[in-house]
Parts: sequence; structure tokens; C-alpha cells
Amino acid sequence: MGNRGNGTAIKPPDPPVVVFFTMHEGKYAFLHFELTDRVFVDPERCYCRPNSKKPCRIAIVVTKDKTIDLRRFYAAQESGRGLYTWDLARFRIPRHPQYKDVEVVKKVEYLTLEFDSVEEKDEFRTELRSLETVRNLDNQMCRNIITEKRNKDRKPAKR
Repeated sequence: MGNRGNGTAIKPPDPPVVVFFTMHEGKYAFLHFELTDRVFVDPERCYCRPNSKKPCRIAIVVTKDKTIDLRRFYAAQESGRGLYTWDLARFRIPRHPQYKDVEVVKKVEYLTLEFDSVEEKDEFRTELRSLETVRNLDNQMCRNIITEKRNKDRKPAKR
């Protein structure tokens, strides 16, 4: 018989996701990506750079990696059936019947988002910052738990 030990598996939290409902090539489409700590809006890449006095309606989503992991699904266009295809669970659940219909878009280096107004762009940036805050707090809490477990495991057991 060998020694038995107690162990705890700590999995990092899943990052928040961003889902856009948009038009792509004349079709309604969902775009889905994870808001990892390597994905962000780069204010230097659009027309409203900090040193410019003219605001714009464009936001550029970039990554510190080579590409953004982007998934896309086209919603059915027919009225009647169309609403039934707008199921966002297909992006996250591999057992979902339509998971196989989600397209993984390769080699996406950035996303250019054009809003109807500067106010809508600002609202998007505010919401994205909120998601980033949640992500950062989740990651920090996970790191704290791991550190606490390591410190506890290093202490000699009392006899």
C-alpha cells in the first residue's frame, strides 16, 4: 500500500467572452471571441488617437498574440426559422447539436469595429473595461488561492 494524499485541482477561470451580432457579407452573423488578457482595444490604431482632437466611431480590437481566436456563425435569414438559430450556447458547449456549425476563423489579426456614433463606441469601451475588470479580479482570486494552497502545503504538519 502506498501513501494517500489530499490534493486540490485548481483550474484558472475561463475568460469572459464577447459576442457581436452583426452583418457580414450581407448575412446576419455572430462573432465570438474570448477576452483574454492578451486581447484589447488599441486606441493608437484608429483615427481618434490621443493626440488628435477629432473623435471617431472606430475601435480596433487587437491581440498581443499573432491572431485572435474568432468563431463565427451565420444566423438563418428566413423569417420564422431565423430566430431559432440564434442560440449562443453553440459557441461554448461542444455537445450542442449545432457546435459543429460554428466556423473557426483563422488568421484574424485584428477586428475593426465601426459604431453609429462616438457615444456608442464609448459605451462599448466602458462595457469592455468592465469585462476586463471582472477577468482581472477572477484571475487575481485564482492566483491568491494557488499561493495560499502552496504556502499551506509548505508548512510542516502538526503531530
